[in-house]
Order: sequence, then structure tokens, then C-alpha cells
Amino acid sequence: LSPLIVTMLGICFLPWLLVLVPLVAGNDLYWYRDHAFGDTADPVDFWVVVLKFNPLAYAHIFVLGMCLARLRALVPRTDPTCVEPLMQVMAPLGYVGLFLVFCFPAAQPPAAKLSSRLSVLLPFQSMVLLGLAGLPGFQPKVAEWASKLNFLESYSYAVYVNQ
Repeated sequence: LSPLIVTMLGICFLPWLLVLVPLVAGNDLYWYRDHAFGDTADPVDFWVVVLKFNPLAYAHIFVLGMCLARLRALVPRTDPTCVEPLMQVMAPLGYVGLFLVFCFPAAQPPAAKLSSRLSVLLPFQSMVLLGLAGLPGFQPKVAEWASKLNFLESYSYAVYVNQ
């Protein structure tokens, strides 16, 4: 279980390199503002396009999703008095964190326009996913409430296609 946790922490740290590398190099934290839409001639334009649109820039999100599934399978259910209350509050706390980041500018991560896109918010998003998924044999109350909206799932593809 501990190598998996270390891997997940490392993955959550990766997007922060977008903030740390410019700071360490003494560059502007908002270096991506010099990018002009449609341009790829200059190195700033090239890197902004790569970071925003290249699938490899998002591979860590896919890997973290697989790690969350593995964590869900490995969490011991021997002591439900500890695990179940934690699972009950996981999704609500994740939503509160995301709410604070999106609604209060002081809570936004540095270089938010690009760093959020590369998922600096992964810990909050992971809390929501894990909290709504629950554990085998245990469904948190929030997930039960959300499951009442399952009738909408047949509409989601149509909405996606029309976007």
C-alpha cells in the first residue's frame, strides 16, 4: 500500500513543476501569457501548445486514475470504524476544496490558467472520485444521493456530442 501512496503523491506533485521550474529559473511565473493564439514560432508558443494540447501532458492523470482504482481495492476493510467515516467525508471535502479554489481568487493556485489545466487540483479531484466510488461493499451517503441522478446518464452522450 505504501509504494502506491508514494506513487500517487509523486503524480500529484508533477503539475506543480509548472510552477516550481519558472520560480527556480528566476522566470516569470506567468510566462505563458506571452503566447499568441495560433502561433508556434517561438519557444513560449510551442511549450504552451504542447502543455495544453499534447496527450502526453495529461498521462499522469490517467495513471493516477489507475492508482485510485488500485487503492480502492487495497484499502483494508478490517476496521470499518476508521475507514467508513473517512469515506463519508472524502467527496464533500474534495468539493469544498474545489469550490474554494474556483470561487475565491486568494485560494487559486499560482499560474492558475495553465497549472489548473494540468491538474494541480488532482488531490481534490481524487477525493471526489474516491469518495463517490466508495469501497467494495460500502457506498457513502453522498454517492447514494448522487445515484438518484442516474436517469440522466442516457442524456450525457447527446450533450457531449452537441458541444
